[in-house]
Amino acid sequence: MKNPFLLTFYLVGLFPFAPIRAQIPVSAAPQEDLLSALPSVTIRIKASHDLAHTANNSLFSHFEVIDERPDTARIGVHTNMKTFRRPYDRQLVFDQSAAPAVAAWLNNHFSRPGAPYTALIVLRALWLSDARYIREDLVRDPDRRFEKTHIRLKAEVYAVKDNRYLPVIRFDTLQATKKMTYYASLQAPYSDWGKNLASILADLADSSSSVTARRQNGDRRISLEDIRQFNTSRFKAPIGIDTTLTRGVYNSFEEFRNNAPSIRDFEVKVEDDRRILYTREAGNSYYTHDAWGYCDGKDVYIMRDGVLYSAWREGKAFYFYRDIISRVNPPDAEKNPAAKGISMQSATSGDSVSGRHADYKRRYVYSVDMDTGNVY
Repeated sequence: MKNPFLLTFYLVGLFPFAPIRAQIPVSAAPQEDLLSALPSVTIRIKASHDLAHTANNSLFSHFEVIDERPDTARIGVHTNMKTFRRPYDRQLVFDQSAAPAVAAWLNNHFSRPGAPYTALIVLRALWLSDARYIREDLVRDPDRRFEKTHIRLKAEVYAVKDNRYLPVIRFDTLQATKKMTYYASLQAPYSDWGKNLASILADLADSSSSVTARRQNGDRRISLEDIRQFNTSRFKAPIGIDTTLTRGVYNSFEEFRNNAPSIRDFEVKVEDDRRILYTREAGNSYYTHDAWGYCDGKDVYIMRDGVLYSAWREGKAFYFYRDIISRVNPPDAEKNPAAKGISMQSATSGDSVSGRHADYKRRYVYSVDMDTGNVY
């Protein structure tokens, strides 16, 4: 099954075993539960094409889902959505918790009575976002440098029979699209996300059944307790359980996870309303742009492109706001009538500007992958 998206991929293999109403001052770190305070929008998983063929070939009589994501309270964030009135932020949710919502949809479309296996799906990441994700292969193409929306899904799938668990696949996909639907209709982006997520879940079900057919005669089986311990182990890192944070600069994500910054002699300067990091050596200060982040002993800051951003924790996940400079071209206003007459704030002067080719600054929420340190 192919997805008609600009970018979608998955790795399949054996297991190796609102706006917040005012800008946050640069001197103040965000507090916890910022996303929890946002109004919510319900995402509905809805297939846009016939799925009968995949269901007829399914090896699974039933799907069970365990939610082992760092943040189980939501499935994404839509920031600064513009309407005829004023921009606002929304947290994205299902009409119930993620595990039963995904299980119900899969059972409705892909379970086959009498099939020999039950499928156990462990969700490790599920995140819908309009944060501009930069693809390395498009950096040199100014017309395609930034994607508009993306869906991240990472899951493990096991085929279960006689209370024995066969590791089937690790599914890891990032689907991104340049489609701009924010202005045309209040419901359009949410409907698109629901359809795109349905296609990704269809790929997950189809791939899981195909790999199970090839691997079912293997002799490797593990227990449910092994699966649970493996998935909860990443939340036992010191950064998530230590009561005191260590002050210093993180050279890597592992140093962050271990609450063990390796650089202790440094200074942070505010330049043009941005936090910039300098390390000290022999009495001299040197600008650095490749550290992972730093901690002042109380709050964590994550570095992207040489700038430090205040991070906060919700559940077991870490998030941060990041400003992205964008350019508004005349076609945008013509294609999106609701955008006409909206003034943008100049990213350089701070003045309100409107008209042709106006640069403006927009905030997005980024989430940290607690397995790799990548941000989405």
